[in-house]
Amino acid sequence: MIDSLRPGGETFSVCRPLPPLTILADGSPSDDLTEQCEALGLRLAGQIGDTSSGYILTGAADEDAVRRGLAYPYGGFVELGMEGLLGVGLRCFETVRAGGISLSLTTRSVYALGTLELVSEAIRKTMALAPGEAAELIDICLGEAISNAVMHGNLEVPPYLRINAEGFHVFRQVMQERLADPVLSNRRIEINVMPRGDGFLTVMVSDHGQGFTLAEQLTHHVDSEAKSGRGLGLINRICASLLTEDGGRTLVMTFSR
Repeated sequence: MIDSLRPGGETFSVCRPLPPLTILADGSPSDDLTEQCEALGLRLAGQIGDTSSGYILTGAADEDAVRRGLAYPYGGFVELGMEGLLGVGLRCFETVRAGGISLSLTTRSVYALGTLELVSEAIRKTMALAPGEAAELIDICLGEAISNAVMHGNLEVPPYLRINAEGFHVFRQVMQERLADPVLSNRRIEINVMPRGDGFLTVMVSDHGQGFTLAEQLTHHVDSEAKSGRGLGLINRICASLLTEDGGRTLVMTFSR
């Protein structure tokens, strides 16, 4: 059973059999990874086999690997750490099973790689999204959502630091300190993209931060000259539907295409 989202935020259930999902691991998989796949009901393979299966590429994160994982015949890329698949959201697996694309990276990798460009490229190709205003607006919202997930979600950098030049200098110092923190920088950020009926596309960006209340943020007044704090308002004006899940740790953006 799959929960789908209508543009107005209403969910409905669709009952249909889901295809098997295969994790493709480079080299010999560890015993831990094998056990984790068995516990999650996932196949584990070293190469592409049955094309009726959905595939997720796993391994160390670099731009080439992520680009491969976000392109056919794969449906996503999961960065593997010492803990294997532990910490990866189940939404990633269900998204690929349902025909979407998924990406799970550590905060450090999201910050270091051209994540926005990689995901935008995948959306255009996999979801057959034509170049133009709709694609550009999705890019703007996705960029804002990723930035918020990195800075204010997983790294917990206060947004008020960027109000002036002095604060921005402190902001940069805090960012570097927290990117060097092994706990904060290894928190995951996950991006899941699903096509919806009648010309809609849903993009979900998840972090492991403290979460936030969307209604409160949208009613908060932000000065037009402010250096930060306007991202959610911009996303809300662009999206056909905007809501949060997981206590405010997942931003769900639905776009008309």
